[in-house]
Amino acid sequence: MNHRVQNSLQLVSSFLALQGRSSNQPGLAPALEEARRRLTAVALVHRRLYRSDQVETVDVSRYVDELVADVVSSLGENWRDKLTLDLAPILLATDRAISLGLVLTELMINATKYAYGGEAGPLLVTVMEDRASFRLVVADKGVGAPDLTRRGFGSRMMDALVKQIGGEMIREDNRPGLKVTLTAPLVAPKGG
Repeated sequence: MNHRVQNSLQLVSSFLALQGRSSNQPGLAPALEEARRRLTAVALVHRRLYRSDQVETVDVSRYVDELVADVVSSLGENWRDKLTLDLAPILLATDRAISLGLVLTELMINATKYAYGGEAGPLLVTVMEDRASFRLVVADKGVGAPDLTRRGFGSRMMDALVKQIGGEMIREDNRPGLKVTLTAPLVAPKGG
């Protein structure tokens, strides 16, 4: 069953890549690439689950490390030297880890688009535990906060994911750049 799911996810990813490369519509290729990156975040958790004995939890530090490597390979190797990772070993329930991975992927995509105008630039990704919560921080040294009144698909998706895990996301001036902090409980609240 695991191989079928992995093959299906890979097939969808390949379809998205092919469609993006063959399209003549302006803006479609980047949109399909973003969808492919989101799919990769889900597929990575799935792969990690079936490589370990624990299917209920995910080691977030390893997951984020692999996810960032996948995102970097799709953005270009010039990003590799610009990334700083500070990842504490935290175990999260699988569904919470998937949400964290999707938010992280979206924040990295936003940094590439808005902070540095498509070029590579310094990016810090931190995951830590703070009492009964985990914290994800993504900070760049780019041009600062984009227009926060514009609410595209990515922003609405992140808001929904943050709400789903009972978290809070704060955007603040990084002087220079933007710092985004997601804080959420390690364990889902009862009834949530």
